[in-house]
Amino acid sequence: MAIKIRCSECRKKVSIDEAFAGGMCRCPYCKALVFVPEESSQFPAGTRPAAPQSRPDAPSPGRPAAPGTPPPPPPPPGAHLAAGQDHEHIPMARPVKIQGIITIVLLALLVLMVAGGITAAVHLLPDGPQPKPGDDPNDYVPPEGPLVVTVQKAGVSDIAFAKGPVIYCIDAGSSMRTTFDGAHAMVRKSVESLKKSDLKFTILLCGEEEDKFMSPEYVDGGGKGSDAAKEFLELIQPGGASDISRALKAALARKPGTIVLVSSKPVDEAMGAAAEAKQQGVVIHTIHIWGDFEDPDTAASMKKLAEAADGQSRSHSIGEF
Repeated sequence: MAIKIRCSECRKKVSIDEAFAGGMCRCPYCKALVFVPEESSQFPAGTRPAAPQSRPDAPSPGRPAAPGTPPPPPPPPGAHLAAGQDHEHIPMARPVKIQGIITIVLLALLVLMVAGGITAAVHLLPDGPQPKPGDDPNDYVPPEGPLVVTVQKAGVSDIAFAKGPVIYCIDAGSSMRTTFDGAHAMVRKSVESLKKSDLKFTILLCGEEEDKFMSPEYVDGGGKGSDAAKEFLELIQPGGASDISRALKAALARKPGTIVLVSSKPVDEAMGAAAEAKQQGVVIHTIHIWGDFEDPDTAASMKKLAEAADGQSRSHSIGEF
């Protein structure tokens, strides 16, 4: 059943299915949005007109026609069409599902609010740890990762180098295949920090058959030294069985002030080289880099070697780089 309403804009009559009573429709004439009232609100209470009763087209069969009265002629063809044309034509209005539009608008606003909140959090939250109360702001350097240089002196991890020159002795054996990239990153970061104390350095790779130096002489640290270390280390493919004791003795022959040993295997056979380093006044620091599983025996072995040469030992996971 259709409900007949009048457009609030153009004042023309339109029809709308009673199922959309209480909603919105669009006027077919002026395209305006029109509110569809509830069907019961079109007539005041008790005033709804009664449905008209149809009149019989012919006399009741129980009452005879008057004598001599001819029967009424049949209606001419098309008479029912002409009668229908007397009624006013009222077009049907198209319903508007306003609830769906409102829902879409609210969802869009919610997405914008969430995106704005995330953007504000990214820009407002501080990057990394901040200086503690009482710290001198001039001495504070924000950390750049798990292996950060110290504030006052050059070093690796949290170990400061007391004297130079420095030799980074890196294990290039097969045990370093999954951890060599981490050693590479750590050494480059440490080389950059050498500029703070004007320390020179070189790199010694511990191979299976021989040990290889990056350069015949010590070179300056800082950015250029880090680039030289990168160029040298990117060509290395770890493999074979390295000899740490032989490599440390080759490093001691260069008369360094500090040796940094980077490995991922036990170094018990190199204790003799550690004793020799202590006699010469050379400090050996050890860095244990491990892959999927940490080996307590390797960490203990490297710590023992460092302590024998008055150095310090640290252990890092490859996932930290």
